[in-house]
Amino acid sequence: MKIEFHIKDVVLTASQKSMIEKKLQKLKRYVKDETLILDVYLSDETSVEKGGVDQSVELSATFSNERFFVREVDSRLLRAFAFAYKKLERNLYDFHEKQLDRTQKGDNHFDRFLKAIRVKKSYDEEL
Repeated sequence: MKIEFHIKDVVLTASQKSMIEKKLQKLKRYVKDETLILDVYLSDETSVEKGGVDQSVELSATFSNERFFVREVDSRLLRAFAFAYKKLERNLYDFHEKQLDRTQKGDNHFDRFLKAIRVKKSYDEEL
């Protein structure tokens, strides 16, 4: 598992960074036997036009041929991270469950093909 931080106009303390890394390590359980690359983008989007302080958190998870991306904006950085983390975890969980369903069913094209051949062969033998 590889975690990369990209920080723009945000002060991130060592304790905040370690807390974020510790939280992101938990996502490894949804991706078995594959290299997970997590990109964490933290930025301050404060501007006069917006009339407020906005902290942006973007999380990107990449493994094999899949990529998940989540973005949250809030006035507090760690709260924005918490919301983004929940979204990313839910997306990875749903993907993981879908993969488990496929493997547990054993439903793939090759199995269906073999089953069709067996049925046809037994039908031909009856005639």
